[in-house]
Amino acid sequence: MKTQPMFRPNGDGYDISPAGILLLAAGTIYGDPTETTQQGISNARKLMDGILTAARAGGFKQNDILRTLLARNQPSQRLAAMAQAACAAAGAGAIGDVLDRVRHA
Repeated sequence: MKTQPMFRPNGDGYDISPAGILLLAAGTIYGDPTETTQQGISNARKLMDGILTAARAGGFKQNDILRTLLARNQPSQRLAAMAQAACAAAGAGAIGDVLDRVRHA
């Protein structure tokens, strides 16, 4: 499975793809709880759930498998490819809507 870069240096940080956002959200939810706050975990869960809901609406059929892989919190090519496929199915507009909802919640 070929994947695209999800994190690209831009001179003062990184540009992060939608799949990168999904992986970062899952890492916040399922990673070390001392590295974030309860609000951070809540926001990450809203992001992940919103993106996966949009992916399902866009025709992505492997949501349950992807959720399981995200919960394992172990990066892999398979996980990256599935995250990219889910985000492609969701579409940029739907992901933008999810980001706006979380940002303004």
